[in-house]
Amino acid sequence: MKINGVAVIVMLLPGVAVAQSSVTLYGEIDTGISYINNARGASVVKMRSGAWDGSRWGLIGSEDLGSGYHAIFKLENGFDSTSGSLGNGGRLFGRQSYVGLDSPYGTLTFGRQYDTIVDNLGPILSNGRASSPIYDLDNAGNDWATDNMIKFKSQRYYGLSGSVMYVFGGLAGHMSTNSAFGGGLNYSNGPLQAGVNYTSIRNPYHVWWNDTGASNIATFGSVLPTARSLDIAAMGASYNVGKFTARAGMTHSAFTDSINGSHSQFNTYEIQGDYMLRQDFRVAATAEFTEASLGLLAEHPKYRQYNLLADYILSKRTDIYGWLIYGTAAGGATQAQIGQLTASSTTRQVNVQVGMRHRF
Repeated sequence: MKINGVAVIVMLLPGVAVAQSSVTLYGEIDTGISYINNARGASVVKMRSGAWDGSRWGLIGSEDLGSGYHAIFKLENGFDSTSGSLGNGGRLFGRQSYVGLDSPYGTLTFGRQYDTIVDNLGPILSNGRASSPIYDLDNAGNDWATDNMIKFKSQRYYGLSGSVMYVFGGLAGHMSTNSAFGGGLNYSNGPLQAGVNYTSIRNPYHVWWNDTGASNIATFGSVLPTARSLDIAAMGASYNVGKFTARAGMTHSAFTDSINGSHSQFNTYEIQGDYMLRQDFRVAATAEFTEASLGLLAEHPKYRQYNLLADYILSKRTDIYGWLIYGTAAGGATQAQIGQLTASSTTRQVNVQVGMRHRF
């Protein structure tokens, strides 16, 4: 009571500034049952965490510094709701962990964050499409966070905002090793939203994949470990008409020096339609096409993924969803792989998922 009384007196004293601060606990649990018709040659039915959004919890804080400036921080943990184990390679706050300054001009942040393609294209290309294609190579599905990042994201002016980033490599005498940079723009005005972005990552196998897991990736795992860099150019747009929203986009992902000094590239094209059947029930259909060229191997694999999604909204914080996804491989590719599932032993794969999401 003495502490509270002193605080009240201080607040009433003229000329004394009292900073307003807040810390919020938030999170989401996404858990469901998944059927895969072919995972290394056998069908699988299993419980799955974070199939759509990624189960997480976090802390976000802000302190008012006056004149429109705020000190901010975010600590976000990813976890497996089916076992309680840590996600993101066992990191405590593997999704995000940063501190920064929010101002009337924009937000400057330092730490582990998502790259600018998530800021500028994520809301357009990943919204409601269920599982991302080819192991989310372009990160439009928000799967890969990056250490040692400094990022500035501007306020929105006349519908336009932008963000830029730089990632410090941290190796003495080799500043470019494990570094990254990127930037892009996002425009939002009424029914139209559009974005463009460019991201370049040196040694992507280390920066995003922690030097592990390439053998699990049927689509680009063969070119990932030796690649000197990964350069991603992306663009997309969405337009809303009443209950219907149309989305379209394209990403170009190029690996430098991926196989015997040659380059490999993957072009992914997406079209999607979302429709609100009722205020509490949404359906979506997505078609994604990937055309690849694997350098000196002279291979040109083709991947297709078709997603059908239904989402029943129980409340502002809880929904139940289901999807059907069909993936194919052609052009010399021998294995289909939907999102980050275990690859099929054939050129076809089917995934059916029924899940529940709860946010707090």
